[in-house]
Amino acid sequence: LTALSINLQIAERMADGDLKGRIEQSRGLARLLLSDVRDAVSTLRDQGQIDLRRSLELLVENVPRLDITLEIAPSVVVENVEVADAIIRCVQEALTNSLRHSKARHSWIEITQESQAVRVEVRDDGGTTELCEGNGLKGMRERLKSVGGTLAIEPNRAGVAVRAQIPLAA
Repeated sequence: LTALSINLQIAERMADGDLKGRIEQSRGLARLLLSDVRDAVSTLRDQGQIDLRRSLELLVENVPRLDITLEIAPSVVVENVEVADAIIRCVQEALTNSLRHSKARHSWIEITQESQAVRVEVRDDGGTTELCEGNGLKGMRERLKSVGGTLAIEPNRAGVAVRAQIPLAA
């Protein structure tokens, strides 16, 4: 839904007349649906349940313009809902940034577990040597910090790599 909203925002800027109004309506609907999804996630969080693998699969399923490879090691077990939510939001923001700020065609997401921490890596092929940390990345950094995690962002000509490490016992 986030990706849909971004694409509709771009289309709205390019459209005029009747079409612009219809696109604006669609953006409103996408925002409403995204709000419903967030409410559902909050409910799951309150109940102490979240299926990390399924949530990430759903997140990447219909992202436009990106060919996404999602690899979650079988050993990854996240029972803490706040940690799972931080991982999902981190991946979501990294993909959103790829769509908004680069010409990436591919994205690779790798989730592994090392001892008592989960490692999240999201890379794309939308190379850049400059990175301006806006509200999305600042929010990601704050969210990860709230669960004891760290964030590293590495832009280069081949693409951008976002790496997070989150302790399981946040």
